[in-house]
Amino acid sequence: MSGGSLWEREHLRPRDLPSLQEVLGACDRSLLRRVIIEDFAEVHACADKARRNAMAQRLDGSLDAMASLEVRRGPTRGWVLAPRESYVLDARGGTLTWRLHAALVPLLNVAAAERLVRVAQMPATTYAQARKVDKRLRSLAVRAADVKGSAGDVDDWGERCYALAPWEETLGCKVWLGGDWCCRERYRVLASAFWELTFYGFEYDLVRARTAREKAARLMGGSDPTGEEAGARITASPGGLAAACGLQPPDRFTGEALGRLAQRVAVLNHQAHCAFFEQMLDLARRMERG
Repeated sequence: MSGGSLWEREHLRPRDLPSLQEVLGACDRSLLRRVIIEDFAEVHACADKARRNAMAQRLDGSLDAMASLEVRRGPTRGWVLAPRESYVLDARGGTLTWRLHAALVPLLNVAAAERLVRVAQMPATTYAQARKVDKRLRSLAVRAADVKGSAGDVDDWGERCYALAPWEETLGCKVWLGGDWCCRERYRVLASAFWELTFYGFEYDLVRARTAREKAARLMGGSDPTGEEAGARITASPGGLAAACGLQPPDRFTGEALGRLAQRVAVLNHQAHCAFFEQMLDLARRMERG
């Protein structure tokens, strides 16, 4: 897919964009497995050869299942999976993490995309400026998502969550990988989409059961007690609990530095938002030329 001519076309129609199912099927399976394992499965813990082989078999099983499903395009019509980058601050280590993921966002028309880009390009070289501009950007992005029928399942930036969506729906979503991305980065975007789809496991039937249980728990106003939140409570460190309860004395020396770093991260993220909406405008113009 490197330097793919599809992403360089000046004239595009919605049907020209491939679905996630089609793009995953077009990937080199060994490279896709490698990126999933290196960038997601092994982020917090390294695995030995035996565990990597076992993981590769489970990934293959999931990818085979995804390839065999009959997708449903209706629920994601008007939405597109596109690369989106951001920066995350690790307060404990004072380090930055660059994140690149597949964002499910509205397929904008030119007018809507131009409005977002105009706001994004307003001066924002300081934290105060970035915060002010981002507030307007979030409002416009959420409004654009509402127009496409987000059903309220979007975040503050108009991204639609698909961790709980049936695989058949998300796999039918159109994909846009245009922009200045190398082949490895495009694989990372697709790996992130796969990782989000398999949030509740790699086996299709098990995922359906778990997502149904989580949806039911949300409707009842609670969450799955066997899920991630319960694990977080169990593994919380005493230091983290002390900080959460206001029992840890403040460290002004470190706190001030982290605060300044957080402000710099906010400016970096604003620049990433600007670049993302420029990509969406580029796609909208190609679609308009048809």
